[in-house]
Amino acid sequence: MSKNIMKSYDIREIERIIDDYHKNHPALTGTKEQIRYELLATYGDLCVINFKAMMLNPFAMGKITDYMDALNQALMWINQASLDDTDENLSFELSERRYKLLYSFLDKYAYPYSVICSGYISYSRKRFTADVKRKKVIFNLSKENDTAWNDMLRERMNTGDNNFLELFNPVKISVALQNLREHVHVDNGQLWYEINHDILEPFLEIACNQWDATKTLPEYWQFDLFSLEEYRQTWIDIAALCYIHFGSLFTIKDPKVRWENSIIRITKEDLVSLIASINGLKRKVVENIVEYLIYDYKIKNMDVMYQPIIALRKQGLLIAPMLFIGANPERNLLSLVSLKNKDYEHSKEVNNLENLMVEKIQSVLSKNYFIVKHKRLGGRLPDIDLGIYDKESNVILLCELKWFMAADSSKEIFAREDDITHGCEQQEMVIEYATKDKLDFIKKVFGESTEQDVDIIACVVAKNNIRTQNDNIPVIDELTLINLLSKKSLGEVCSIIKNHKYELDMPDNCLKTHKKVRYAGFTFEIPALCIGDK
Repeated sequence: MSKNIMKSYDIREIERIIDDYHKNHPALTGTKEQIRYELLATYGDLCVINFKAMMLNPFAMGKITDYMDALNQALMWINQASLDDTDENLSFELSERRYKLLYSFLDKYAYPYSVICSGYISYSRKRFTADVKRKKVIFNLSKENDTAWNDMLRERMNTGDNNFLELFNPVKISVALQNLREHVHVDNGQLWYEINHDILEPFLEIACNQWDATKTLPEYWQFDLFSLEEYRQTWIDIAALCYIHFGSLFTIKDPKVRWENSIIRITKEDLVSLIASINGLKRKVVENIVEYLIYDYKIKNMDVMYQPIIALRKQGLLIAPMLFIGANPERNLLSLVSLKNKDYEHSKEVNNLENLMVEKIQSVLSKNYFIVKHKRLGGRLPDIDLGIYDKESNVILLCELKWFMAADSSKEIFAREDDITHGCEQQEMVIEYATKDKLDFIKKVFGESTEQDVDIIACVVAKNNIRTQNDNIPVIDELTLINLLSKKSLGEVCSIIKNHKYELDMPDNCLKTHKKVRYAGFTFEIPALCIGDK
């Protein structure tokens, strides 16, 4: 009597299988241009459907962000596919069959794959361990990475969902939508709406609030092809058009007509002319910004959230409104500039950002403290970005400052973590030097003499929360440090930092668990936090 023996798989063998699994999906037929259009239209319609659900259940917002990740992964797959790359015979009609195929490609393939990728990236970086049991892969936090639960909580609490929902204040937007509804109609299956000052103004305000909700950069910043203010004005104007188009879709009752009109189709010339007429900027400046926002398939690891405009070869531009409506515009701009790595003006401005952090921290410090900024120690030792000495408490806080925008993906998180880790290593060098002869260090750095034993604490201060693997040097975000320094003595603050008492407490409704994902015949379990009903 024979036994049915199930094959055992190696973790990397499974990785190769899932990397190729999408290639035979029936959605990948036709030209790349056709599939991109159909993909974007399907994504746009799914956003409308889930936005309606979000009005009744705010937690449905998570599905919209899931689809953003899925769209980005699906576009990468299309770029890599061996398909015709012309726009010959491009059709803007979308059959129900193709809609279902593209939905499957997004929801059943691209999204689960993107989640699994985060597990594999963490495993490759030795943040996760992996236990393979036949066709099940269970990722767990490594012993050295147990603090990642706190990191996950910080990231979860700073996703910006609340700010996003506030932009859609029902009272504020219902008036704007009601006014818009009177100027929307469908003619021969084509969505039409009027754009005038009265219609545009409330949506410009909403888009402006969206920008302001997450802004951190100085308004005077310059880039090679435009200023930050010019980019802000242009981005807000395009976003307002996206709000108008998205709102218009809710007036369409026929599902097929809705999904065929779910994205904006416009020529580059018309878009530039329209935006320039709204904000009064020079046409060339607006054109530079629009071109900067066009998705570049040739840049490795490009994210469609950074460049949310898809260009067709002959048929103009495609814009899925939610890619603007759901964006963190400044963060996406800096990520894009970093990927392009060719902006001279930006590189100069970045050097000033840590000075701004110093100024913000210094503004809440007691005038009785001794403060040093950008103090050189000589030799191969790193500089001290900010040193604070309180003779009354007999404590010194040494800060290494790290300014960067919040991360939005596993790759970005680990890139930020590498920078943080380097900062921690530098602080270890400073602490070793300082504690060899504390009195000499205090005299050299602060110009003060003391006979008291002084407690010296070093930390890394990050503009945004980020993960870290260093056990010796605490990492604290700028806002938390400022809040502590504004309310407590330096001695109390140093004790809190030293003992990691600034970490968020796990809420009572927070469960440490695993997210289960099924894909390509395998089941993956990835560490995750479940908070409340999310």
